Order: sequence, then structure tokens, then C-alpha cells
Amino acid sequence: MSRTVKVLVYGDVNLNVIDGSAIWLPSISEAWAKAGAEVHVQLKGVERRDLLSGPLRKLAGVRVFDAHPKNRETLTVEEAADAIKQLDASHDYDVILVRGIQAAIAIGNRPALAAKLWAYVTEYAYGPDHFDEARRERIGKIANSARFMLAQTEEARAVLENLIPDAAGKTLLLRPMVPDEVRPGEEPHNLAARGTAENPLRLIYTGKFAKAWRTDLMPALVGELEQLGVHAELTMVGDKVHNEPTDVDWADNMRDIMAAGLPRVTWAGAKDRATSLQMVADSDLLLSWRSPELDLSLEISTKVLESSALGVPAVINRTPMHEAIFGPDYPFFVDARTDTPAEIARKIRDALRASGDVSRRVEAIIQPYRISSRADELRGYLRRIGIEWADGEFRDSAVLPASLASPTKPLKVLLAGHDLKFAGELVDLLRRLPGVELRIDQWEALHSHNEVASQKALEWADVIICEWAGSNAVWYSRHKKPCQRLIVRLHMFEFRGRWLGNIATENVDLFVTVSELTHDLLLERLDVDASKVAIIPNTLSLADLQREPLAGREYRLGLVGFVPLLKRPDRALELLGRLREVDDRFTLHIRGRMPWEFPHLWQKPEQRESYLDMFAKLGASDLFEAVAIEPFGADMGSWFRKIGWTLSPSTTESFHLAPAEGMASGAVPVVWERPGAEATFGEQFLVRDTAEAAERILATVRDAERLTRLQADAMSAVSRFDEQVVESAWVRAITG
Repeated sequence: MSRTVKVLVYGDVNLNVIDGSAIWLPSISEAWAKAGAEVHVQLKGVERRDLLSGPLRKLAGVRVFDAHPKNRETLTVEEAADAIKQLDASHDYDVILVRGIQAAIAIGNRPALAAKLWAYVTEYAYGPDHFDEARRERIGKIANSARFMLAQTEEARAVLENLIPDAAGKTLLLRPMVPDEVRPGEEPHNLAARGTAENPLRLIYTGKFAKAWRTDLMPALVGELEQLGVHAELTMVGDKVHNEPTDVDWADNMRDIMAAGLPRVTWAGAKDRATSLQMVADSDLLLSWRSPELDLSLEISTKVLESSALGVPAVINRTPMHEAIFGPDYPFFVDARTDTPAEIARKIRDALRASGDVSRRVEAIIQPYRISSRADELRGYLRRIGIEWADGEFRDSAVLPASLASPTKPLKVLLAGHDLKFAGELVDLLRRLPGVELRIDQWEALHSHNEVASQKALEWADVIICEWAGSNAVWYSRHKKPCQRLIVRLHMFEFRGRWLGNIATENVDLFVTVSELTHDLLLERLDVDASKVAIIPNTLSLADLQREPLAGREYRLGLVGFVPLLKRPDRALELLGRLREVDDRFTLHIRGRMPWEFPHLWQKPEQRESYLDMFAKLGASDLFEAVAIEPFGADMGSWFRKIGWTLSPSTTESFHLAPAEGMASGAVPVVWERPGAEATFGEQFLVRDTAEAAERILATVRDAERLTRLQADAMSAVSRFDEQVVESAWVRAITG
């Protein structure tokens, strides 16, 4: 059944002031509308001019709500949160997209809104050094409460997920966007013909005037180019002069330059977006070179993307991010460390001679940043909250049978257990599944609980799910009512417990195991009919893990977790040694906690001595510089971008989630044969021993076609673990 997707957008930006963050608001609103959503926009400021808000109001599928602040021009974050709360009460949004740290915190403090919050936070954009403790605490609070975080680039997402663990696995990319209609004219810009007295080089700058943006230096370019034989003119568009706290005289100096009446420099003032874009289209070069302190920026300039979409190249700093977009041979890169007007003028003169057909080149590069492309991405992101786009309409991907999905009498589901760390996706599903009401019976420990509280929860529930087959499963199996449905999920450690046989299996409606191995062990250990056992694997988010890979990943091995010794890190080290005998580009990246971080294990002499011996041998070997032992972290999606081979050398595992995560990212698994491994990973990825593993890897890196095929096979093999597939399996399990 089709359904309407409702999205509220709020940016902590004033549309009366034109800058990149203000332009973002109409762009993202248009993207959601093109994705098929009903879009509402809450303004922050009282509308004093309609340079941006006017076009926003004209967008099809977009409704704008005015700001009504108390005795001021703009809403406070608390006033904005209150306004959004009132709107949500009337419209019941699926997504509340908020830009800005303080605004996102205010929304996150309201639980009913936090569950729908997609927080777009850009204030950390200049790298980890800008993450002081206060900023980390604020952004961490948002990540803890929000449904999703949004980041502009892969680099920004990596920083966010590394420094804010709660953001890992829930951070989506929201790249800058350019309107589809922003396109060059029929004739490309012929830069080689510009720079004469008859055809001067037309330079343009648009945006705010700020010290780090080098706007005080730009007018001098005209004279410097003239001395080099290049006739030029410059148009400066904008009227916002930024006050510099560390240079109190800068703003006045900037205004003096604007008032000086410099030859061939035009101060055009603020323009509406359409006029500004047309002025860029009529120019030859956009000036967007900035202070070297901004070279670590994790953001992409929207103005640079828009000018490129118009076929107008931009003068920009040479940074890794810009090189990744425009290519290392882009002719209009400048070195911001030597950014005097004279030096920049020389760079421009030299680039004009070598630019070639750069106009068509930059326009082609920008195609993935079109709003229509962003709309497609947004539809894909909705799948992660259970909304699918199919046949030109939205529908819920995981639904209860119509006979159970009653808003007046919801299905009451109780989740009981002492440790819910592997149940996060299940909890998310149950909380957002239409027609379901969820309660949690949190046990104090494996064998300890508040029996009075459990009894009350039992009286309330229609369906009971026991996470782990511990004493919770024993208690509920002996107290459940005939009209209730009881589901018990096992992992692996339960098979070592003496209590397993105490479960009243005749009262359990369904046992859920995570793998073929645990499925077979359950049937061996308990007198249970096979029809009462289902395999529902651990969940992966393919949408989160399938990220842009880093260059050279085919020479990097990844091992996640190397404690206890049953994980067999010795096999990984032996494999690395064999590979480096042939090709010294191979490296091994081990991620996880150190053995001494597990006191119960470190106290065992055989474990402690074995690890100490392994580290001593590694330190004395030639492999030392080829092994990176990296600390445990939640940001596995970012980490796997650099890994080409995900290792699973363990002697025994119930499932082994980490290699499956690697497979979802496109890393090829190398799995040593053990019980249950073939059912989980597939026969083609198993090896008998380390020698076979080395032989396979070496043969594959020499064959690019084979490597590409294996990467695709790996991603396909774990598609059955995707969150959407697993959610559907849980719906069937809950409803019987």
C-alpha cells in the first residue's frame, strides 16, 4: 500500500543573509521534493527580503512556515524546537532534518522528535584538532539521540565516526548539491581567447567577505594580471562583511577597499540566487582560493560546484579533496601558502595557457552533485527507516499483517535480557514498526532480575522475545501464558551453560539462532522439533558499509579482533610473511582490544605467555613495519574502506560478524575451514591453510577482472544479512 513521506526541514540559518549555508536550505528542500516527499520548511528568521525565501516558496511540493520570534529577528533554538514540535503534532513527520549543532541538541532533547531527527552538523569541519571536549560532548549528545547524522563528505564522516562512537553506523552522506537546471550555455568558455584588451578575462567572486576567504586580496589581482599582460576585470557579488575576532580592523579595511573605486573592479552588492548564477555564467573564472588554514576543511564549496556546473572553472586551493574531485592535473589549483596576489596572478596566467577544454571538463565532473542525484540518494536512505520507493511510490517495507496492525489495539512486544548489545537493530525495528508497542525487561545480570517487574511485564505482553537463552528464557518459558508467543534467541555461549536444559521447550514457540552452526547445535542439545527453529542472522547495513573504497586496498589485509588465541592471529602474521616474500606492498591491519584489556584472560598463564611470545617475535622480525595494530572503534564502515582482504582465521566462531561486514564493503574474505564457515561465507571463500590463502591472494591481485568479480561475489553473498531482509524475517517470527 502506498504512503506519503513527510519531511520537515529546518536550518539554523537566516535566509535574509546569502551564504553557502543559507543556499543549502532551498537546495535540500528541492531534493526532498524531487525524491517524492511532502516537504515543510520552518524558517528561522523573519522574512525581510525574498532573495532566497521567494524561490523556496515557489518550489513544487514545498510548504514554508514563517518564523514568529519573540521581540527579535530570529528564532532561538528553543523557540525553533517548540515550533517544530507543534508542526509535528499536526503533521506527524517521518523525517525532521535539522542543520546546526544547537538546534539539533534542542530537537534531540524532545524524545518524540529525536526518533525522527536527521542531524546535519558541519561545525566540526576542519579536522580532529577542532574537536575540543566541549564540542565532542555536544555532538556526542546529538549522535546519541538522533536517528541519523549527516556528513558532507567521506572525510567528514570518517572524522565524525572516529571521534563520536555513537555516530558510527548511523551517519549518512549528504553531499553538496547543484540544481539540475544550472548548466552551461551551448558554447563552452574559450579561456585561451580571453585576457586581451578587447576580450578581458572576466573574474567573479560571490559570497560573504571574510579574511580567510581572501576577499581583501582579490581586487589586487586585476593590477597584477595587467603587469603580466593579461587584461582582466573583477565583479564582487555580496554585501555581508564578516567581523574577525582576531583582527578587529579587518572588516573596516575591507569596507575601505570596497569604497575605493578601484579600476575594473565592480562591487555588485547582494543579488538573488538566479541573478548571481547568471553573473557567474557570464564570467570566465570564479575566485575561490582561501587561507591555508582551510586546506583541512572537510567541506566542499557549493559555489565552486555551481560555477563548475555552469562550465566556469574556479581558482581553488590544491587539497586532497579537490584533487579527488577535479583530478591532480586541474590547471587552476593554487598553493595557498604562497597566496600573494602576484603569485596567484602568475598561476592564472600559466593556467590560461594550459587549460584546454576545461569548461566541458568541470561541467562533466559535477554531474554526481546534481539535485536529482541527491534525490535518488535520499530515497535510498529512507529504506533504512523502513520506507521503500517502488514503481513510483513509497510504501512501508516491513509491516505487520493487517489483522494485527491496529492503531487502537497495538501488538505488545516485550524484549527481555541482561545484555542487548546485539539487539540494537531489533529494538529500532520494534520501536518504529507500525502497530507495535515495545517494552524492555532489562535484567540486572544473566541470572539476576526483578521478578516483580518481570511479572508485570509478562501480564502486559502479547509477544515475548528473550535475547540470549539464559535464565530469562528459563523464567519466561515457565511463566508464559498459553495465549502468548515466546521467542528465544541464542548466540553461542549458551551451549556452555548448565541452565540450557532447564528451558521448558514445549512452551517456546520459536527458537532463533544466528547461523547454521548454532541451529544444528540447538537441535543436538535440546529436544526441539526443527520446525520450531529459525535462522535469523546478525544484521548488516549494506547501505552503510558500501562506501567509496580507498586506493591500494587490494594490498591491505584486515583482521578484526585477535583475542582470544582461538582467533588465530598467528595465521594472519604467517600469511603476511608469505605475501611479502613476493610483494612488499602488502600490509596487515589488526583492529581490536589488546589481550591485557581482558583481565579474566590475561590472568591465564598460557594465554598471556603466548601473546607475549607473539609480540616479541613480531618486534624482532621484518614484518614489524608492515603490521598496524589499531585500537577498537565503532567506525567500521570507514575502516573497511582501506581493507581489500578481510581475514577470518579463527578455529571456531558462531557467526563472525566482522568478516561479513568487510564483505559488505567489498573486501574479499579469506576464511580458514571450520565448522559452520561454509554456510556463513560460501565455499569459494574458504581455504584449507595459510599457503592456499597466500596463493589465492597473489593470483587475484595480478588479475583485476577476477578481483572485481570476487568483490561483487562477496557483497552478494552477504546480501541475505542486510537489515531489510533480517527485519522481514523478524516480522514473520513475531507474528508466527
